[in-house]
Amino acid sequence: MVREEKLNNAIKAVHDLIIKTRALAYENYPALALAKLLDEMEYLPALILEEKDQTEFFESYLEHICKQYNFPEILLRYQS
Repeated sequence: MVREEKLNNAIKAVHDLIIKTRALAYENYPALALAKLLDEMEYLPALILEEKDQTEFFESYLEHICKQYNFPEILLRYQS
């Protein structure tokens, strides 16, 4: 799980990643690269649903994705 006070931001971050990924698809981003991004993204909802607190891991994994794919605005929005 992600702590209650961060849950809405976590869900919004996943939503923002979906929107960015769709935009990349429309920009003819390579299919293999999109698949790799989706592979990484799919773990985030699982962390939100875990029984034990996964907030710190969610945050570090989100940061990893945002840095790797140059989505700093998503990380900043999550952190605000």
